[in-house]
Amino acid sequence: MASLDLGALATVKWPTAPDTGPYALAVKRPDGTTLDPAPTVTGYRETTQAQFVPAMAGRYLLSWTAGGSGAYTDVLDVWPADPQFLISLDEVLAGLRLPANADPAKAQDLRLYVAAATPVIEDITGPMLAATKTFTTWGGGSTVVLPHLPNQILGITADSVPVVDYVPDLVSGIIYCGTRTAVTAFPSGDLVITYRIGSSEIPPNVRLAARELVRFWWQGGMQGSGGNVRGSASDGEAFTPSGYAVPRRVMELCAPHEQMGGFA
Repeated sequence: MASLDLGALATVKWPTAPDTGPYALAVKRPDGTTLDPAPTVTGYRETTQAQFVPAMAGRYLLSWTAGGSGAYTDVLDVWPADPQFLISLDEVLAGLRLPANADPAKAQDLRLYVAAATPVIEDITGPMLAATKTFTTWGGGSTVVLPHLPNQILGITADSVPVVDYVPDLVSGIIYCGTRTAVTAFPSGDLVITYRIGSSEIPPNVRLAARELVRFWWQGGMQGSGGNVRGSASDGEAFTPSGYAVPRRVMELCAPHEQMGGFA
């Protein structure tokens, strides 16, 4: 089991457990604490397993022991409540011409591909998934350049005091202090900007781009063709701003929403 949804029952196994026990499992949670009480271990040798319900998203460290006669370490990744998927699993299955009742292990693996596609597509288009961001910097200057292109500025504070006079340029991601007729300087101190990115709707062309990217990765992995590195893309591939090699078809589909260089 490579990954699991938050709140689902996790069944973890020790496939190489020795003949002698007793078997035990210690589970370290993503926050560094150990699950207490420890899960009850059942089975023998290759059927050794335990079950528990993860209460937080992140990586769990699984440490198996067998009374001094053996040890085994594994990890379990638990998806966050919102895994940040640009498209649904059904869309991916349709793109790969796989049935909706495809092998569960294959479907679970495909979800990892879908999650991995999000930052690559957003490297081309800028933020697509709606989210609230907070950016902290030092005041004193007349402008602030946000790390993401925003669609709305929710508020600005300087050392926890609200800043009222500012003019945002949502196209460039630059915020000017003052008014449109008189630019001033932001107060010194910790400047905190809260803003919104992304959209509540993913454009059809971007959804198709994500589906094409997942298909490209999946078929490449199944055929064992490997991947290219920066500077060695094939004629049918192009590079995103951060250097991901993607099919040119993906870049073409994203073109109407291609971001300015330097923004995420």
